[in-house]
Amino acid sequence: MHERPDGSLVEVDVSIPSQARRVVLLDNGLGAPHEYWDWVCDALPADMGYVRFNRPGYGLSTPVAQYGLHRHYALLQELRDTYVPGLPVVLAGHSLGGYFVAAYASRHPGALEGVSAVVMIDATEVTSLRHSRRTDIDRWARQSLVMEQAYAWAGLSAFRPAKNVNQQYRPEINRSYTAFLTNPCSWATAHREYRDAMTYPELTDLDCPLTVVTAENNVGDNTMHHAVQARLAAISKRSRHHFIEGSDHESALAVPDHARQVAEVIAGEPPTGRTGPERRQTATKDRPAAVRDTEREEELT
Repeated sequence: MHERPDGSLVEVDVSIPSQARRVVLLDNGLGAPHEYWDWVCDALPADMGYVRFNRPGYGLSTPVAQYGLHRHYALLQELRDTYVPGLPVVLAGHSLGGYFVAAYASRHPGALEGVSAVVMIDATEVTSLRHSRRTDIDRWARQSLVMEQAYAWAGLSAFRPAKNVNQQYRPEINRSYTAFLTNPCSWATAHREYRDAMTYPELTDLDCPLTVVTAENNVGDNTMHHAVQARLAAISKRSRHHFIEGSDHESALAVPDHARQVAEVIAGEPPTGRTGPERRQTATKDRPAAVRDTEREEELT
């Protein structure tokens, strides 16, 4: 547990081996615990440490009545100053966490000092989120978060988990994840974060190497989702856009093969210029030529 200056606590998991030459700071998605980075952390090279944590209100971290972007920036800076002073840092986040790390890097004074790259994994794009306000999608999202909180209070979440439905982590991680989902505070925090995200500023400029990792499959319109992700890649002049074939929003981290790709991107060389969409060659070379040609035409378009 990390104790903050105000006496509140933040649940952290820190692993920085003696041979570490760099560290990745991992920021979770909405309604998800730090354990869901487990496969990614396992696949990191020996010279790379990690810091992962639960935001206030998640897991064992002290809940707060109000949070907001600037308080989160302060927490990220505090974790860096405490656990990784003097080492280069990669900032990586999934879903809403992807937005958080990019917003911190682009908007917090001095944040880029020591940052070698930013990695956004199927990240939330707040402009599109705002455009969904008061639509059926927004109403269903809000209703679902309230329902999950009620299920947690009633003790039903353990039998019908809303996340990690395929239970592809190690048994101890699955048990911890289930305990997280059965805590009503987790869903109350997720509901607050969802409302707050509607007010967050659009990301427009990032003076840092950026990799946007996109899940191939998404609930809804895949073409629109890929276009939204491409807009995120455009905020940096040094960026790449990497697709994980066969993945969806959750499995990008929950399936070992997908998580290994994420770890490779995090640990790999950052982009030096702006590149187009890329897919793992071994995953595409066996696809029918006609399918590959169609995909290439779509990418060029």
